[in-house]
Amino acid sequence: MPFSQLEVEGHNIVIVGSFNPQIFQPAWFANEGLIRKGESETATIDIVHNRITSFSAEFFRLEVTSDRIIFAATQRQFYEPLRDLALGTFRILKHTPLFSIGLNMDFHFKMESEEAGHLIGDKLAPKEPWKGLLEKPGLSSLSLRGLRPDSNEGAVIVKVEPSAHVKFGVLVSINDHYTLLERITGKTISGADGILQILEDSWSESQKRSEMIAKKIVEKD
Repeated sequence: MPFSQLEVEGHNIVIVGSFNPQIFQPAWFANEGLIRKGESETATIDIVHNRITSFSAEFFRLEVTSDRIIFAATQRQFYEPLRDLALGTFRILKHTPLFSIGLNMDFHFKMESEEAGHLIGDKLAPKEPWKGLLEKPGLSSLSLRGLRPDSNEGAVIVKVEPSAHVKFGVLVSINDHYTLLERITGKTISGADGILQILEDSWSESQKRSEMIAKKIVEKD
């Protein structure tokens, strides 16, 4: 087995804005041509309420509250359809106030041994500074925030912790966060157009960057 091997992954799009959760039901998506009628009829609905709607369909999961909507998929072949679903939704609801978006990826790597997992923890959080402070210190969770590498406002946030799904696993989560700001005043602005442009222009590069970061973290030195 290689030093690290990707076992489980997931992608989600988180958009912060102002929403009416009751609108976002499977039947609405089908009526608007965003999913097939059959997908709508077989969707598993968790809850539909004026404060939250949550359901799972064939290739995605959706959760909406009054200030946040999450589109999620757990299989790589559905990542592009997930983006198309988000694009289609807010091309229709183009007057919805939207403020920020996160293109987020989770990577669960299986390490070749328990010791290999500890090596990643030692690389990112050396134990030497903790001598005399903690008994047998080990990485529980590490989060780092960096400036965006492009002209957009926002940040890239990386979180590393033991995987809850993979034995001897390491979870690397990437939050590729974009905020809509008015350039002159620095105030947060709302608008579907800016979010749609990010989904169209930055999607592929965001995925490549997230995958590069995750793989680099679990590399054997």
